[in-house]
Amino acid sequence: MGFRQVTLERCLDIKALFLGLILLVTGCARTEATPLATASASTFEPTDLTYVVQRGKVVKTLESDGRISPLEETSLYFKTLGYVKQVHVKQGDWVEAGDLLAELETDDLLIQIAQAEVALNSAQLLLSEAEKSLEQEIDMGELNLQVAQITLDQAEPANAYAITQAELTLVLAQEQLSRTKTLQATYTAGVVSAGVGLEQAEDAVERADTEHQEAQERSWEPQQVRDTYYLILKQAQWNLRIAQAQYYQAIAAREGYQHDLKIQEIAVKQVEAELEQLRKGVDSLLALGVQRAQQALDWLKDDVDPALVNSVDTAQLALEGLQGHLANAQIVAPVEGEVLSLSLYAGRAVEPFRTVIIIADPSGIQVSANLSNEQLEEIDEGQKATVVLSTDPERTWSGTVLSLPYPYGGGSEGEVSVDNSTHISLEGDVSDLRMGNLVQVIVVLEEKDDVLWLPPAAIRTYQGNKFVIVQDGGRQRRMDVEVGIEGQDQVEILTGLEQSQVVVAP
Repeated sequence: MGFRQVTLERCLDIKALFLGLILLVTGCARTEATPLATASASTFEPTDLTYVVQRGKVVKTLESDGRISPLEETSLYFKTLGYVKQVHVKQGDWVEAGDLLAELETDDLLIQIAQAEVALNSAQLLLSEAEKSLEQEIDMGELNLQVAQITLDQAEPANAYAITQAELTLVLAQEQLSRTKTLQATYTAGVVSAGVGLEQAEDAVERADTEHQEAQERSWEPQQVRDTYYLILKQAQWNLRIAQAQYYQAIAAREGYQHDLKIQEIAVKQVEAELEQLRKGVDSLLALGVQRAQQALDWLKDDVDPALVNSVDTAQLALEGLQGHLANAQIVAPVEGEVLSLSLYAGRAVEPFRTVIIIADPSGIQVSANLSNEQLEEIDEGQKATVVLSTDPERTWSGTVLSLPYPYGGGSEGEVSVDNSTHISLEGDVSDLRMGNLVQVIVVLEEKDDVLWLPPAAIRTYQGNKFVIVQDGGRQRRMDVEVGIEGQDQVEILTGLEQSQVVVAP
């Protein structure tokens, strides 16, 4: 009896709780008044408490604000950090391709460029002098060849004199060979030093490349930080090229030395052989003299000292690197057009790759709109659009989505772009539109005719499931629904409801 009484009491408690929940739900559903909403198939004006399931056309659109912009505009920026030294144009000016528009403070850089030009001129002067000297030596070698030939023709009278000259030449050649051998350590040390510099430069490039790659992977960092790592990498690469040139110069110098040493050794041997031949007889000596003169002339005609050529190349690379820095500190108009936007003044600090000047040809216009990532995922290039003038909603134009920013539209990965706008072309007479006019862009994403629909406010969601509360006579009941197109004002009802059913507002 006790157990039965407890069970009954629990059942009464559960029933009381259940009745309380029903009263709470029906109270939240506001069933005290259920006026029906009247609406056309394209618009719906709900009452305060209920909605009616309608049949008609459901349209899903994408809407965004935009502005009238030039059809072709060019965003300009500096490629390095710095402070503005001078701005040569103002907003509204017309500029030609090649005009200098603005420049950063580069006094120290100009001094370095002047020094690099002097170094290049000096290296070129040395090379030019060496080339002139080589020409003279070649002329002398040709003369020596002629003399050797004449001497061969006048063999007997000159034999004794030739022996004396050969002995003297041998002494001089041996002394020169001995002095040249003492320079071997110097050239070897030069190659080792240049090789160490090259390894250090390669390590610097590797570190800079690693830092640059890591910066690219840190998506939370500002773009200008990743761009700075990119500039550090470029500087390290330039330094590597200079170190490589210096290393090749040292190698060439050592090879030149070894070449000279080999020539001098050959010269000593030739003089020894010449002297030996002289002492044996006239004919073989003179023939050897002609051969020696020809070999000397051939060696001279090989080329000028490669170390001097490498010195010029190294100086040229250094100058080009500095000139590249100077170009990064200047903004030059790439095309002709009107200065539409200018955010520069003398003394202002600027960041690399941040737009500070926009030039364009104002004769052609389009619409530029900044869409969210979610919106960009829903549209494609080539879709039709409607453009509405914000100040006069009655004025509309047809258009086409021309381009979306990467990666949603055309373009290539890795391209440096400062324009993340979506561009829409305009059709018809656009003479009443002015640059900068605000407009609304409407793109129809999806539409269906003769379908059931409710306004979005009528549909409830719980744990991912969509449902509505249907007013059925004097009671309310929950109905799960499956939806299709979800527009701003209308949601397509696929299953769960029938036309004219009354739905209680949340």
